[in-house]
Amino acid sequence: MSTESETPPRRNQSLALSLASSELGFSVHAGFMDALTSEAGIHPGHIGAASSGSYVGGLYSAGIPTSQIREILASKEMQRSFLEWRGPLRGMGMIFNLAGYTGLLTGNKAVAFLKKHLGDRRIEECERAEFTLSVTNLSKGCSEIIRHGPLAEFIVASCSVPMLFRGRTIGGNLFCDGAISDSSPFYHFVQNPDIDRIIVHTVRHAERHLENIKPLTIAQVFGQAHQIITDRFLDLHLECALSKGKKVIVLTSIVPRYRWGKRGTAKLLFDAGRETVLNNLETIRNLLS
Repeated sequence: MSTESETPPRRNQSLALSLASSELGFSVHAGFMDALTSEAGIHPGHIGAASSGSYVGGLYSAGIPTSQIREILASKEMQRSFLEWRGPLRGMGMIFNLAGYTGLLTGNKAVAFLKKHLGDRRIEECERAEFTLSVTNLSKGCSEIIRHGPLAEFIVASCSVPMLFRGRTIGGNLFCDGAISDSSPFYHFVQNPDIDRIIVHTVRHAERHLENIKPLTIAQVFGQAHQIITDRFLDLHLECALSKGKKVIVLTSIVPRYRWGKRGTAKLLFDAGRETVLNNLETIRNLLS
């Protein structure tokens, strides 16, 4: 487990940051966090995240420097933590719709890798920022914002895309990807009287509009359908925030799709996240003024 030895920077307790799900856009969020804290000098007191956003938000909130987060995400060990040799065998069980076979991966390797950096830290023990993440609680049939519990376990639960990962059991409940039910988690910040400003970072892909792509793949169909639902929820949350007098800005990084293991991809995405902050510094500072 590694954290910064220097005195943590003073965080802005009235400012919250939401890191949205992003289809493997880990490095985009990391670049965004790097520029927000180093270039803009802004340290949110609250971070809410979903799916890949929870991976970056959890590491940052626990005190891992952004430079180290970048190294973690670009490492071969991190990539291998999302590979399990029994995956194809589990795929056969999924084809025949066998009970318990709900994903190719268990997520156990991903948890073990995270624990090398986080140890057994709990969510409520994060000192850099108050951290919350969204998950889908399959046991209770609802979306849920997690504020307490084992950090590494819940990060992986929030990243557990159905069919890719099987549901993750924590504390007697079965959880899966937070992006299914709350892709840009900040509604709980709207309800907090101590928070009056919110930054939402979303990640989109250049080929979002698919009019000229025919025939569509099943992944494109599901991806586009999910994006439509996500956009609608985001609009509703923004309307609610406005009615409560909260100031909210949504900053979007437009990036190519992540190519697992392709040389240079992590740097490209990291730089794209940084550029989103650098290109919107005036907007961010106006939000805080």
